[in-house]
Amino acid sequence: MAPSSFDLEFNSDLQNKDNSPQPSSSNRLTALEFNSENENESKNDNNNSSLPSSSDTIEMQPLDKSEYTKIPDVLVDDDDLIKAGNDTSSDTSNPYLRPSVELNGRISYLQDLEDLPQGRHLGLFSTVILFVSRILGSGIFSITSGIYQDCGQSVALFFAAWVIAAIASFGGLYVFLEMGSLVPRSGGAKVFLEFIYPRPKLLATVAFSVYSVMFGFTISNVLVFGEYLIHALGLEPSDFKTRFTGLIFLYFAAILHGVSVSHGVRIQNVLGGLKLVLVVVIVVAGIYVTAFPQSITGIENQLEWDRVFEVRSSASVSTFASAIIKASFAFSGWNSVHTVANEIKDPVRTLKIAGPVSLTIMAVTYFIANLAYLIVIPSDELANGSTLAGSILFTKIFGQFLGKKLLTLAVSLSAGGNIFVVIYTISRVDQEVFREGYLPFSRFMSSNWPYGAPLRTLLLSVAITTTVIVLFPGGDIYSYMVSLEGYPQQLAIALIAIGIFIIRKRYPELHSPIKAGVVGTIAVFLISLYLLIGPFVSSKSPNPKGLENWPNYGVVAIICILACIGFWYIKFRLLPWLGGYELVSEEVQLSDGLPVKKWKKLHSYNTL
Repeated sequence: MAPSSFDLEFNSDLQNKDNSPQPSSSNRLTALEFNSENENESKNDNNNSSLPSSSDTIEMQPLDKSEYTKIPDVLVDDDDLIKAGNDTSSDTSNPYLRPSVELNGRISYLQDLEDLPQGRHLGLFSTVILFVSRILGSGIFSITSGIYQDCGQSVALFFAAWVIAAIASFGGLYVFLEMGSLVPRSGGAKVFLEFIYPRPKLLATVAFSVYSVMFGFTISNVLVFGEYLIHALGLEPSDFKTRFTGLIFLYFAAILHGVSVSHGVRIQNVLGGLKLVLVVVIVVAGIYVTAFPQSITGIENQLEWDRVFEVRSSASVSTFASAIIKASFAFSGWNSVHTVANEIKDPVRTLKIAGPVSLTIMAVTYFIANLAYLIVIPSDELANGSTLAGSILFTKIFGQFLGKKLLTLAVSLSAGGNIFVVIYTISRVDQEVFREGYLPFSRFMSSNWPYGAPLRTLLLSVAITTTVIVLFPGGDIYSYMVSLEGYPQQLAIALIAIGIFIIRKRYPELHSPIKAGVVGTIAVFLISLYLLIGPFVSSKSPNPKGLENWPNYGVVAIICILACIGFWYIKFRLLPWLGGYELVSEEVQLSDGLPVKKWKKLHSYNTL
């Protein structure tokens, strides 16, 4: 079969082995045109297409642009190279820079997304705040008890879970940084999977997109915000008060982000700054109780060093896997910033600095905080502390007023800040999904009208969160939802880690500005693989205490993933085959200037 138009350009740019004429920039295919070309080739060759190796010599032919009059020409030029952050130079003759730009504009099913109305408004400080705010949310204050319980109250296993989660997070960060430097666009894991796995056609894109919308909620942070705020105010706690209080704050955050991007980011930065203060308090408190004797602190040391390796209650492979997933949840913000890459100034340089710095700060903070937990809180009390372990810690160190009220209130606001960041990123991811036109009401949901912000996807996230919180019965919903959310994310991380090696082999001449280490990437994959298998290798339920009779969270997650794949198969394979048509996309522009995709039916095709 004839090679794709992208391969013609790619091999010519990298090797230039023949003297055939180069097409001018006006004759290059756009991302959408590349897809259309590939669709026709796939039909002609019964979907048995293969990319030519980098050693093939291919004759270039100028392209007739008259065939593509319906699709606006979105090109990658020198200015895009600078805006993408790959370099400050416009030297497109450099083969170490140009291939990444060519890939960005040709492989992705997304169009060039540099034209978001929000523009690039996140600098280095705002990006660090975004990282820290997303990472330091409810996890370290509320999930510690669940991790300690899953580890059988073993100090050694407890720290092992945190260390493994930290290693996986650092490795995963560099995997995402490398992919993000090749595809510096909003969308995060969705865009990366689409870039790595173009076959079967649209499977990775559609399945992950539907999953993103399905899991586009922030239940855990809402519950922690409500519980800590009620505890700080000294009110009688109840499930209703916790959920109602958390939902009210969620509505406030969504409306503010939806009405004004700038004001939402400002409040997000203020709450993020409060989190930095809270980080300092945690570090100081941890050093205080660990470095000074009981005669000075007045706090009895509960950490028995001779029992560090003792497993005091039941633990298994499946519960330890659940503990690692929970610890990974506490670090989970490292993979969220790429969802708004189009809004970051000079994204490659900014993310290269902000990511490792933020994650290092949080890893050190978590180590000190966890050591303080074990020293200050008795083992049984920590294991049964539910989501209030942070409040217990501060109360024992700083007393009733400063600890239980002020610092517990600060933890509540920290969770509130995480609500701001999470719905901010969720709304952007959902907006990108609806811009692709896969789901019903896509044009309506992707619009930025009337305030220049994705208000409609914000309200969708709020609606999903509210529905789950209201309908779920009592119990440790928090830990269950953390594990349920984390399972599909581990699958995506594993696929992207493998994808690093796929991309390097597929395009050996391609050099990304940021490189993930081989050992770290393999470690990320192995850890993710263990977390995917772990829930099924033990007879004991991996679910949190009190919910052992609920369906295994791994089973529920797999059902959700299969449902996403089923949606892709029905819409893009089964229905077109039954109806004798093929779905093709065209670009349309909304009234607010935002370009989106519209899928049209072309009949008389057998597409199954």
